[in-house]
Amino acid sequence: MPAHVHHSAPPRIKRPYTMRKSPYLVSLIFLLAATTLTLLNIYVPSLLHVISRNPGPTQFETRYGLYRRCTRSTPSPNAAFLQPSHPPLVSDQVFSGWELGPVNGPVYGEGDGWVCQAFPTRSECQQFGEKFCVLWSTAGYSAQLSLVPCLASLISLLFIFLHRGQRTARAKARRQQWKLVSGTMLIHCILQILSFALILHVFRTDERFETKGSHLDQSFYYGVSSAIVSGAMALLLTFTALAARAGKPWAAGKSAKHAKRHRRTRSGRVIAVPPGTEIPPEEVVTVGEVRAAQEAVGETTGLLSGHEGEVAGGRGGERATDGGV
Repeated sequence: MPAHVHHSAPPRIKRPYTMRKSPYLVSLIFLLAATTLTLLNIYVPSLLHVISRNPGPTQFETRYGLYRRCTRSTPSPNAAFLQPSHPPLVSDQVFSGWELGPVNGPVYGEGDGWVCQAFPTRSECQQFGEKFCVLWSTAGYSAQLSLVPCLASLISLLFIFLHRGQRTARAKARRQQWKLVSGTMLIHCILQILSFALILHVFRTDERFETKGSHLDQSFYYGVSSAIVSGAMALLLTFTALAARAGKPWAAGKSAKHAKRHRRTRSGRVIAVPPGTEIPPEEVVTVGEVRAAQEAVGETTGLLSGHEGEVAGGRGGERATDGGV
């Protein structure tokens, strides 16, 4: 009986690719925007705004930030009588019932009559319960911790733009760094979502925010916008990297174009061919693959020089398995 010859399937080739610099430049702009919004979310004391309307001639406004609370008194718009010539002392009326402690007292000079203090204080945690302070402090820690992934992404992007060395090494950096940038910005997005979700939960459940004049303020929306920007950045950069891996020229640039003087053999090697040689479609390689093969020359042996072909029993620059391709 004639022996059956089983032909092994050709090896699955992982095609090298690279990425343009423009997606990383757009990512840098997104990163700076997300970082700025995060800093505003942390340090601008206006997450929640509460207006306490009283029947008297004044009303009190309170703005809550992650680490500060600012309060001021303003004339009531419904007051039917003249205001006194000397406005009441803010510190006597606004902070009555709130023990500020011996260290963190009110700070003046915020503008427009605002008086700010550290928030929440230990006395408030004891008065209103530890649950509120735990949730509020966790939101603050989450917002601050989200700056760490931003710093890691910034260092990674600067490495791409400032990296010097061989062209293939720079292309390899662009080919790999998107994973770090996308991953860190996704972490930033998750931490920001956790932060403003806790603030929203407190706003909807705590009794001090049940008054009619309570509403979410600009710092809260800074945090929401920061999460949206970082999430969109991670998704867009990942999509661009996958498009580059698929060989899309708009994402991979010149590395996705077909090489005219190189082909891939059945064994998976990239070899040079004489100018004008017609290359079958199944043997076409990209410029990125040629660059990756050239990069491997310095790491192993002369991949494109044909030395391995002689050792493997081939003629000239081919292996024995490359014949008849």
